[in-house]
Amino acid sequence: METIETTTIETATQPYRVHPKYGVCLDAGCGTGPKRPAADFSCYCDVIPVRAGVQYPDPYYCAPLEDMSCFGDKQFDWVRSHHSIEHTTDPDKACSEIVRIGKAGVLSFPTPQAEQMFGRRDHNWFVYIDRGRLLFVAKRYACYGVPRSETHCELNQDFYWKESFEWKVVL
Repeated sequence: METIETTTIETATQPYRVHPKYGVCLDAGCGTGPKRPAADFSCYCDVIPVRAGVQYPDPYYCAPLEDMSCFGDKQFDWVRSHHSIEHTTDPDKACSEIVRIGKAGVLSFPTPQAEQMFGRRDHNWFVYIDRGRLLFVAKRYACYGVPRSETHCELNQDFYWKESFEWKVVL
């Protein structure tokens, strides 16, 4: 497949859409395809390079959570990262970048219990919410277990933040 150049902030000429609830908002780690990104957000980014024939949200920027230097400080009123933070190689850098570019937002990720039962090989971290902060614990092995239909535990958790948040990484 042929790679197409991605849009950067410097070359983006259109004004951002303003979401009626979230203002100027970013879906960080949006993925691709018609069902994955949040609807009607101002801007989208992911690590997936732009390729011909693949549907991308608009405007789309190719940037990892660990280095979103294409965005300015506090550029977004709301940052949504849905099932992306557990994939990062460096959650310390990713959290620093999210706090730098956003004024508030939500991080969604699997509960540690869900990750132990049927986690994916490309998830690098167990993520806990501990006394109002995020705790990242490095996974030492791939986790697979019971099918999702046979469990009755909460599978996902949302961490809402405003202005900033604390985190700790345990290797």
